[in-house]
Amino acid sequence: MPEFGDLILKLTEKKNQIDSAIEQYIKKRYSDEIYDLVKYAVIDGKRLRGIVLLLTSEALDGDYEKAMKLAISAELGHAASLVHDDIIDKSVERRRKPTLWKKYGIEKAVILPHILISESLDIARKEGEKFFRVGLETWSKASYGEYLDIIAEDPSNWSKIDYRKLVALKSGSLFEGAAEIGALTSKNYNDFISDARRYGMALGIAYQFADDLVGFLNKKEEGGSQDLFAYYIKNEIGESKDIGLIMSFFMFNIVKEFEIIRKSTLFEKSEYLRLFPIFSVLEIMKENADMYELLSNVIGNYF
Repeated sequence: MPEFGDLILKLTEKKNQIDSAIEQYIKKRYSDEIYDLVKYAVIDGKRLRGIVLLLTSEALDGDYEKAMKLAISAELGHAASLVHDDIIDKSVERRRKPTLWKKYGIEKAVILPHILISESLDIARKEGEKFFRVGLETWSKASYGEYLDIIAEDPSNWSKIDYRKLVALKSGSLFEGAAEIGALTSKNYNDFISDARRYGMALGIAYQFADDLVGFLNKKEEGGSQDLFAYYIKNEIGESKDIGLIMSFFMFNIVKEFEIIRKSTLFEKSEYLRLFPIFSVLEIMKENADMYELLSNVIGNYF
């Protein structure tokens, strides 16, 4: 089992830096109820996409001040997607508090993501055209992924939708964009862009795969990707509830993504980026004790 102590300290440090930077930014940018709405939407997040951006920039000797501004951009964009997610899924709670639409009403919750994403893209634009391009491309992919997530709630569509494509667009694109933007802050970014994109996409797919697996095991009702995952796994192993068989199915699929990560330059450049994928997956698995125990023993030595 890898030692995660140094990684946890690093992730906490980066999260605190991003939290502080976001708080300072929105205080200067907004006032009155808009400030309250924006703050409610963006506080308390894990900051995983922003952290990937910062770690990538740091690993490649990028411009850290620029990277921090772009991490704010990434997190504002992610917050926008979560507000929309909660409306679509009719979720009433996120991060142990009422969702934004539940607290402030559906009308304000529909408008707020437009404010957040326009702000996110404006930050990227000010830092350079290449950052704006990636931000726009990321939002486009994530939006299409959300559309697929919606139609995947209808069982008649399950056989028509590729699960990996859905999660690649819905979640993979956000990590892909974060890693690419982090690489773009480096002077030698042309040497690393392709690797950064592959690393981020594989990380995002693995992360969503783990999240959907936990939802499946814990019998949560959380939207189209989880419904499609349940259809996918039943096609492979039938109705079996054997935890060992389910873990074998999980490992067979997630190792494909881990192999992509292992071949990335980022895997070699940074100890933190080497350990982050397995750490993030195991953190999700803590929500199911049986799977976590098995997975810790099997996957812990993989990296």
